[in-house]
Amino acid sequence: MEPTSIYIRVKRENRIFFFVLKITDQIESIKRKLTGYYKQDLPDMRLYLGDRLLDDKANLQDQTVRNDSIIVLKLRKQTLEWEE
Repeated sequence: MEPTSIYIRVKRENRIFFFVLKITDQIESIKRKLTGYYKQDLPDMRLYLGDRLLDDKANLQDQTVRNDSIIVLKLRKQTLEWEE
Protein backbone atom coordinates (compact mmCIF):
# COMPACT_ATOMS: atom_id res chain seq x y z
CA MET A 1 0.00 0.00 0.00
CA GLU A 2 1.47 3.32 -1.08
CA PRO A 3 1.52 6.25 1.36
CA THR A 4 -0.99 9.05 0.77
CA SER A 5 1.46 11.70 1.97
CA ILE A 6 5.08 12.23 1.06
CA TYR A 7 7.94 14.37 2.29
CA ILE A 8 9.87 16.42 -0.28
CA ARG A 9 12.63 19.00 -0.32
CA VAL A 10 12.65 21.99 -2.67
CA LYS A 11 16.11 23.39 -3.27
CA ARG A 12 17.26 26.70 -4.74
CA GLU A 13 20.81 27.98 -4.32
CA ASN A 14 21.58 27.84 -0.57
CA ARG A 15 17.98 27.37 0.57
CA ILE A 16 16.10 24.15 1.14
CA PHE A 17 12.38 24.03 1.93
CA PHE A 18 10.75 20.98 3.48
CA PHE A 19 7.14 20.06 2.73
CA VAL A 20 4.76 17.25 3.57
CA LEU A 21 2.25 16.89 0.73
CA LYS A 22 -0.44 14.54 -0.47
CA ILE A 23 0.42 12.51 -3.54
CA THR A 24 -2.70 13.96 -5.16
CA ASP A 25 -1.47 17.58 -4.76
CA GLN A 26 -0.69 19.38 -7.99
CA ILE A 27 2.81 20.65 -8.73
CA GLU A 28 1.33 24.15 -8.83
CA SER A 29 0.48 23.84 -5.12
CA ILE A 30 4.20 23.66 -4.33
CA LYS A 31 4.75 26.89 -6.25
CA ARG A 32 1.94 28.53 -4.30
CA LYS A 33 3.65 27.59 -1.04
CA LEU A 34 6.90 29.14 -2.30
CA THR A 35 5.34 32.50 -3.18
CA GLY A 36 5.62 33.47 0.48
CA TYR A 37 9.40 33.25 0.15
CA TYR A 38 9.91 34.45 -3.42
CA LYS A 39 8.03 37.38 -4.90
CA GLN A 40 7.58 35.67 -8.26
CA ASP A 41 4.47 34.90 -10.24
CA LEU A 42 3.74 31.20 -10.72
CA PRO A 43 4.66 31.25 -14.46
CA ASP A 44 8.07 32.65 -13.45
CA MET A 45 8.88 29.53 -11.39
CA ARG A 46 9.91 26.13 -12.70
CA LEU A 47 10.23 22.95 -10.67
CA TYR A 48 12.51 20.11 -11.79
CA LEU A 49 12.86 16.54 -10.65
CA GLY A 50 16.32 15.69 -11.90
CA ASP A 51 16.48 17.08 -15.45
CA ARG A 52 12.73 16.81 -16.00
CA LEU A 53 10.51 19.90 -15.86
CA LEU A 54 7.41 19.14 -13.80
CA ASP A 55 3.97 19.93 -15.22
CA ASP A 56 2.06 22.42 -13.03
CA LYS A 57 -1.33 20.77 -13.61
CA ALA A 58 -0.19 17.20 -12.93
CA ASN A 59 -0.18 15.75 -9.45
CA LEU A 60 2.83 14.43 -7.58
CA GLN A 61 1.94 10.79 -8.22
CA ASP A 62 1.52 11.33 -11.98
CA GLN A 63 4.91 13.04 -12.13
CA THR A 64 6.52 10.15 -10.20
CA VAL A 65 7.60 12.38 -7.31
CA ARG A 66 8.47 9.91 -4.56
CA ASN A 67 8.94 10.25 -0.84
CA ASP A 68 12.16 12.10 0.07
CA SER A 69 12.55 13.57 -3.45
CA ILE A 70 14.62 16.67 -4.02
CA ILE A 71 12.96 19.14 -6.38
CA VAL A 72 14.95 22.04 -7.80
CA LEU A 73 13.38 25.50 -8.12
CA LYS A 74 14.49 27.79 -10.92
CA LEU A 75 13.26 31.36 -11.31
CA ARG A 76 12.96 33.57 -14.36
CA LYS A 77 15.40 36.48 -14.18
CA GLN A 78 14.49 40.06 -15.07
CA THR A 79 16.25 39.47 -18.39
CA LEU A 80 13.53 36.84 -19.04
CA GLU A 81 16.15 34.08 -19.02
CA TRP A 82 15.91 31.15 -16.61
CA GLU A 83 18.42 30.48 -13.88
CA GLU A 84 20.94 27.71 -14.53
